[in-house]
Amino acid sequence: MERRKIGSVDVIALVDTIQAYPATAVYPEAGEAVSRFSGYMDSEGKVALNFGCFVLIDGGTRVLVDTGWGPEFDGKLLDELAVAGITRDSIDSVIFTHLHGDHTGWNLDRATGQPLFAKATYLVPKGDWEHYGQQTPPPSSFTRDVLPLEAMKRMELVEGDHVLSAALTTVATPGHTPGHTSVAIVSGGEHGFILGDVVISPIDAEEPGWSSSFDWDGNIARETRKKTIARLAANRSLVGASHLPAPGFGRFEAEGGKTRWVAG
Repeated sequence: MERRKIGSVDVIALVDTIQAYPATAVYPEAGEAVSRFSGYMDSEGKVALNFGCFVLIDGGTRVLVDTGWGPEFDGKLLDELAVAGITRDSIDSVIFTHLHGDHTGWNLDRATGQPLFAKATYLVPKGDWEHYGQQTPPPSSFTRDVLPLEAMKRMELVEGDHVLSAALTTVATPGHTPGHTSVAIVSGGEHGFILGDVVISPIDAEEPGWSSSFDWDGNIARETRKKTIARLAANRSLVGASHLPAPGFGRFEAEGGKTRWVAG
């Protein structure tokens, strides 16, 4: 758990879990070129991905962005919230960057089926809701974590520039999934951005044109990634990223036509 300040907005990074994946599986089209980034890999050629969530506090508004992998993967989100001094009942809304299972795992209590964030409205990207809801069958995590929220009347579909508070607004960042959504923070002349999975690892920041095996549409994802990195580098946004090295805070820098991720 770590905290940062963007103007008057508190941003709290919470680590649910960390898992490593073979870089060649994450970037299957890169071939041997991926070996150039051995500094981001372990001795087995795996890249460690943080599975992070964020709490945004803007005055009296508390927003949780994503809910991690959940108990099946020994997730620590609820512990991290406790360490941060954030009670579950104090969360006003839970917003998902997208509906992959590693972002929805702590939605519901596995024993009772009731929402773990009892007073929150769950904000679901409309594009993802329609995409996964139309699959036959839908993904198991969608059926388990998301679909029950509709029957309980606990969810709201959002798209485009949805205002969460005076300083927090959603931004459509499609490609990783159809409805992938990020959150822009503007407060006190400072900029921040909760990125979601627009960028998966630091390799993406240096090779934004490479396809990731996790993306729904590689072409759209590449275009979104390039535009988003350029925007965030230009306005010096403090970025909170779901999968970049824990706790996920840093900035994108651009120089000489190249971009990179600088943690901090």
